[in-house]
Amino acid sequence: GLDTGIGEVSLSVSGPDDFAVSRSYPIEVRSAWLPYSVVQRGRLSPGEDWVPDPDALTNFMPGTGEVMVSFSATPIDTSALLQSLDRYPYACTEQITSRAMPLLYVEQLAGLENVAWIEDAHQRVQTAISTLLNRMSNDGTIGLWRVGDQNASVWLAAYSIDFLSRAKEAGYAVPDAALERAYTRLEHIANQEMWRARGYVRTVYGSGQWQSDTTARLSDRSSAYALYVLARAGRANRSRLRYMHDERIDSIASPLARAQIGAALYMIGDRARSRSAFDAAERVLGYDNPGDWYQTPRRDLAGVLALAAEADDVSRVERLADRVAMELPEPSRLTTQEKAFLLLAARSLAGDAVEIEVDGATDSGTLTTGTGGQQFQFDANSLADGAHFSNAGEGPVWVTQVSWGEPVSAPSAVSEGMSVTKRIRHLDGRDADLGNLRQGDRLIIELTLNSPEPRTIPAIAIDLLPAGFEIEAVLRESDSGRSGPYPWLGRLVTPRVAEARDDRFVAAINLRDRGTARFAYIVRAVTPGNYTIPGVAAEDMYRPDVFARSESQRVQIAAQN
Repeated sequence: GLDTGIGEVSLSVSGPDDFAVSRSYPIEVRSAWLPYSVVQRGRLSPGEDWVPDPDALTNFMPGTGEVMVSFSATPIDTSALLQSLDRYPYACTEQITSRAMPLLYVEQLAGLENVAWIEDAHQRVQTAISTLLNRMSNDGTIGLWRVGDQNASVWLAAYSIDFLSRAKEAGYAVPDAALERAYTRLEHIANQEMWRARGYVRTVYGSGQWQSDTTARLSDRSSAYALYVLARAGRANRSRLRYMHDERIDSIASPLARAQIGAALYMIGDRARSRSAFDAAERVLGYDNPGDWYQTPRRDLAGVLALAAEADDVSRVERLADRVAMELPEPSRLTTQEKAFLLLAARSLAGDAVEIEVDGATDSGTLTTGTGGQQFQFDANSLADGAHFSNAGEGPVWVTQVSWGEPVSAPSAVSEGMSVTKRIRHLDGRDADLGNLRQGDRLIIELTLNSPEPRTIPAIAIDLLPAGFEIEAVLRESDSGRSGPYPWLGRLVTPRVAEARDDRFVAAINLRDRGTARFAYIVRAVTPGNYTIPGVAAEDMYRPDVFARSESQRVQIAAQN
């Protein structure tokens, strides 16, 4: 059948002398493919209607699909962005911070009366804090994936400490001693004494015509962010801030960095320099640096707006507001940075409460900041009952409908900015006949990622297993080549992170300029049956519009004789 969730496997054994034993065991049943979403957007003038399509979930597995309809007084749909961040499955320090930062302001952003959901958000913030603190070394350095891994950049140091500082302000449990260590390390970054920021990545990989980023740009944007975070914490370096404005502002490429200097100057009471720095930031909006994993023009625009609001620059906020929401793609195609900074921008935008009439009943919601919003959730049954929404207010309302779930049929292969292939072979290198495997067969699944882009892609690969396979081992670089046990594999790379889970293999790897990365793992055929082998999915962790997926296959596993 097509039911998913927790199923049950029952076993009954009987024998001589009235012997009988029965057992039952819970087992999870899921789609063979990763979930995806479909987004529709609209704008309702006063009196206009929105009617969700009752067939919006027909392409999703029963029990997995849901439709979320959100109404907002601003064109930034905070509910959809929060939901998308909440579903984001990976957990490096940037991603944890991006997911948790907006949750600090969830009561202002969501506009919902769902107190349980808000309390759950509070718990998620505290969990994120604990995770980051567990990745912090004794000297205040925070790792990218784990303590002491030395993979986080100096900019990411400022970003994660910004979150911890804001969380402390909001009343969350953040030890003073941990923040003090982090601030001390951040002061070196603020002063551009990068040689003293040991434990962080302080240089940019690669150089020449294919590398748009530079170590100098990394130093500038990291210093600006560190100065801003320290100013928020009451530890502003006034002379350094004024130096960055007077001598360096036009040399700093990033509009977000220029605005962070402007916001920090505002905090120390230097209004004239603050306005000048924001003017400088606005002049370079549209700047694009593909070599910077975290930067996009949209992220910078949202960030500049949010910072201008902190500096009480009302006219600038109004001027930038319309630009922020122009041509927004569906949330799943936004980076975690874009989502986080868009939510911070939405918090800054003033708006009236929305008033939506639902099936003849009026239900309105108002946010603390004035950014009104309402959200309605449907499963297949409630969607089939019909729903009718009308804008009963006096101003326009923006509506976003997100249909999300696990697909019923195999998605097609796709290649957008990168490609991925999967090959399944026996341990001696022979291609496996997937229609003629036997229980106990051991196989090597080889995954190959290719990038046509002249930059480094921080890629994540997810390879869902068929129910009949179990992972035995993840292969390393030493397992390939002439001296390894599988020389026919060619050169393997060792992923930065590799996880052999019960139902999938997950790997994170830096895919170098126009390069190829090949990695592999060993599985055993354990359960007879006929199964779907999903295609492997890969994406740029920070640019979700760069992604790839291979074709699905079938496998037949026969029982041992």
